[in-house]
This record gives sequence, structure tokens and C-alpha cells, in this order.
Amino acid sequence: MPIHEHASPSTRATPGGGSSWATATWRFDIGAVRPSPAGRVRSALADLTADLHHLTRGPDLAELLTELELIARSVEAATVRVMARADEADAFRDDGHGTLSGWARSIIKWSPTEASARARTATAAHEYPALVERLHAGTLGVAQARRLAGLHANRRVRDELPIVFDTLADIAGALPYEDFNTAVLRWEQLADADGAHRHADVVHDSRDASVHPVGDTVYVDAHVGTAQGALILEVFERYVEAELRHDLDARDALGLTTMSDLPRTAAQRRADALHAIFCSAAVGSSPAPEPVVNILMDADTYEAAVVALANDERLPSLARRPDDIHHRRCETTSGLMLDPIDVVSASLVGHVRRVVIGSHGTVIDLGRKSRLFTGAAREAIWMRRRRCVWPSCSRLHCEVDHRVPWSEGGRTSPDNGDPLCAKHNRWKTRGYRTHMNPRTSAIEVLRPDGSIISPV
Repeated sequence: MPIHEHASPSTRATPGGGSSWATATWRFDIGAVRPSPAGRVRSALADLTADLHHLTRGPDLAELLTELELIARSVEAATVRVMARADEADAFRDDGHGTLSGWARSIIKWSPTEASARARTATAAHEYPALVERLHAGTLGVAQARRLAGLHANRRVRDELPIVFDTLADIAGALPYEDFNTAVLRWEQLADADGAHRHADVVHDSRDASVHPVGDTVYVDAHVGTAQGALILEVFERYVEAELRHDLDARDALGLTTMSDLPRTAAQRRADALHAIFCSAAVGSSPAPEPVVNILMDADTYEAAVVALANDERLPSLARRPDDIHHRRCETTSGLMLDPIDVVSASLVGHVRRVVIGSHGTVIDLGRKSRLFTGAAREAIWMRRRRCVWPSCSRLHCEVDHRVPWSEGGRTSPDNGDPLCAKHNRWKTRGYRTHMNPRTSAIEVLRPDGSIISPV
């Protein structure tokens, strides 16, 4: 049993002579000073990582990293609660501070960006207590919580956020951050369709590009709107992919195997890809296939944009219920959000290839007649998701492979195929499989032992 007792007053010498009474009250735990709660946490963390050199297996290190992340989320939740209380009690105005983030920075050496992010989260916590509760429980990451808090700070969509907050929080807990952020961007555009349209106009009107030498370096700078950027991005990605394939062929010819054996870095390949684009334009030829931009747009959004364009009206809010996050969309297959008005305008003059998803979707099913995903079936899968489904991989221009293997009766249909880059498609020969989570509809990768590679 711990023994708690108060220390007797004691005297200590002072510079001017005499004595002063010590006012500290000590707590003893069988003769040892009991550390503060923060000290106990720091001690526990030190114990967790004390024997790291003994851990060599990926699963063991992954388990430890996950445990530390859950602790970090809980600490972040407590930090937000303290800041929310300081905001509620106006305590942040002590010492002449005018903002919550400024007060926090006077106490802790946070960057302005970090302090502002926590202040926004604290402000959002007043309206959405579940934000901090999910953060403390570990079902919501710090970055995801700050992204949701940013929505509350956006006055143009704040009033409609309560309708979809729980849905977005569920998505944040189920999907990787990139996919969650895509859902957030999609909803922001729907909830403030007119504002997004006006912003797209401003960006397009301010487009600019320049090529200028500075000393021994030539700088290429440009900024354009998403309408033009979608095609530029598609072309650039294709040329980067061509440069990568060239390096892979060179590596294989030398009998090497790892990515570190490639003759160029990723940055160098991107620069060479841009140079190749200019070279192709100069000679009037292109080594890469003609680029095609696929735009995914549901029928309701298309019709609303057509009406607004025809009547010269503002585009109304297109987000009215949580299902809109999944049902409505206006984006390229690589996830680049587009302005519905721009897409309708382009579709009317035939500048883009149009892929319009109806209210019930379109099913393309080749059954068991073909073993390989080709033509419409392959493109249907790319339209659902263009990038590799492997966790942390973002490669474009993937291969398409069966979720349930052909050898086990899997069908060659879009609902049984996933995009995988060449590297990760080969990993399926080692026993790895892809699987759709029936609750979240997220594509998960299963290890040979059946466990899921799934971020916390």
C-alpha cells in the first residue's frame, strides 16, 4: 500500500540571513517521491521504447508504432480540451494575448501553423464534442481531426456541416488519409458549388506561365485552373511513367533488382519528363499514347450544372444529405476536383471524353468469357479508382487484376477487379489478396496469414 504523508515545515537559508518556510507538500510512496501524471506518462513511453534494439520483426515494430500513435491521439485530445477550456473561459487573454493560438505559442514553442490548427480544433470541439471523443478513443487521427475542424472554420460550408459530420468522421476512421481528404474535398465543392465555381473562375483568369533563366538554372513556373490542369497532369504523368519504365529496363538489363539501383532519382525523372514533353512538341511527335481525360460526373450534378448554365444562375448547393458524399461527384479518375460548369461547357463542345455516371450506375460484366481485363471492363475499374490500391502506394497507370482469382472462380467484371501497380501485383503471387470491406466499401489488402494491412 502506498504511504502518503505531509512533510513538516522546514527552514532554508536565505541570502539576507534568517530563514523562510518551505510550503511544498511532499507525497511519499514507500520512501520514493511519486512522479507527476505527466512524469509517469513520460516514464511509460521511455519503457516502451527502451529495448528497441531487440525488435527486428516488422509486426512487432508495427504494433509498437500503433500503440504510440494511439497514445499521441489521446494526448492531442487532452491538449485540445485544455485549449477549448481556455477559449471558453477567455483565459487566453491573460498577459495581453488577443488570440487562442497566440496564447498557446507564448507557452509552448509551436509553429504558427501548428498553433492555429489546434486552435481551430478547439473551436470546433465546442460544436462537435464527438471530434475530441473520437480522437481520445483513437478512432480518429490528428490530421483527420484538424481537417474536419477546418471545415467548421469555413463559413461557406459551416451551416451544412452538421448534416454530414458523423459520416465524414466515419470515413476518416475507415479510409487512408488521401481517400478521406478526397471525400472532404468532394463534399466542400458540393456544399459550396457556387463559391467553388467563382473560385475556379478567379484561378483561371489569373493563370500564368513563365520560363526564365537565373544564373546557371532555368526555372519553369506555371499555375492554371483544374480545367486545364487535368489534361496537363494526365500528359505529365504519362511521360513520367515512360521515364520510369526506361530506368526499369536499364536496371533489369544489368541484372539489378532494387529501386535504389535505378540510374535516376524520381526528381530527375520528373525533370526529364518535362523536357521530353517540350521535345515532343518541338518535333511534332509524341512517344506516349494520346492522353485521354476521363471525368466522372453523376447525372444529378450534370443536370444541375446544365440548368444553372442555361439560365445564367448561380450553381446551388449540391450537398443535402450524407449520401451525397458517395453519390455525387465531378472529378477526374485521378481525383482532381473539377468545376461542374466547366465540365458541362467542355462536354458541349467535345473537348473532353465524357463519362457520366447515372443514378444507379452502369454495370459492365464480361462474366467468365475473358480471363483478362480489357477494353470497357478495364476502363470501368480505372474510373472507380485510378491509383494502386496498395496502402501508401499512389502509382498511376496500373494493371488490373482479379480480387477473387480467376483460378478460384473469380469473374472478369468491374466488381471483382482492382488497380495494382506492376510491383504490388507481383506481390499477390506471395499470397497477398485484395478484399472489399462490406461495411466501408474500402479495398483492403490481406497478408498471407489473413491479417489486414490497414492503418490505424
